[in-house]
Amino acid sequence: MNTIPPTHKCPNCDSFSHDWLIDDWETFAAIKHRHIRYNQLIIGLVLVNVLAALIFQSSNGFQWMLNLLFIPAAISWFYCRKELKAKAEYKGHRGNVVFPWFSGFGGF
Repeated sequence: MNTIPPTHKCPNCDSFSHDWLIDDWETFAAIKHRHIRYNQLIIGLVLVNVLAALIFQSSNGFQWMLNLLFIPAAISWFYCRKELKAKAEYKGHRGNVVFPWFSGFGGF
C-alpha cells in the first residue's frame, strides 16, 4: 500500500496528489463525523420543510421537490456510520474523501 506522511505531501518531490492513500484514521474519522453532522442538518431541515408544507397545505412543487434531498442525505448518513464502525478494515483513504456528497451541486 502506498502511503504518505500525515502532511499529505511527498517528502521527496513536495507535491500532493488525491490518488495517494492517506493512512490517517483520526483525520478520516473527523471528516466522516463532519459529514454525518451535515447529513443530520439536511435531514432535519427536510423534516421541518415537510411539516411546514403539511401545516400550510403548500402546493408549491419546488418546496416538495426539496424533500428529495432526504434520500441522498440518509444514504450518506448510513454509509458514513458504516465506515466509522469498520476501523479494523481501514486501509487508508484518498484526498477526495474530504468533499461531501452535495459538493457536486456547487456546495451549500
